Amino acid sequence: AVVSTPDFDQAGASARLRADLAHAIEQRAHLEREYAECLSNPDVLQEDRDSVRTLLEGARGTVEAAEHALRRAESGQYGVCQSCGKPIGEARLEALPDTTTCVHCS
Repeated sequence: AVVSTPDFDQAGASARLRADLAHAIEQRAHLEREYAECLSNPDVLQEDRDSVRTLLEGARGTVEAAEHALRRAESGQYGVCQSCGKPIGEARLEALPDTTTCVHCS
């Protein structure tokens, strides 16, 4: 079920999600390079390696969430609450593009 609210722009949402995914992939690649450099440099403190690894893990999670949101958009399920089936508010989607529930069900 595609969101049926008249002001919801499914095509715009998909374009925004693609841009978010591209940015997330770019960020993940940057952190992967940075982490590899940390691992190869014996002068880097373990705490710094751990910090970069934590950021990298977060970036990987962001990519997964963005991919999931884009799959939902491509299947027509983006913007539909997985719990109650009602539309997720556009402001909520703007703030949390990978959300799968409306405010009431969250």
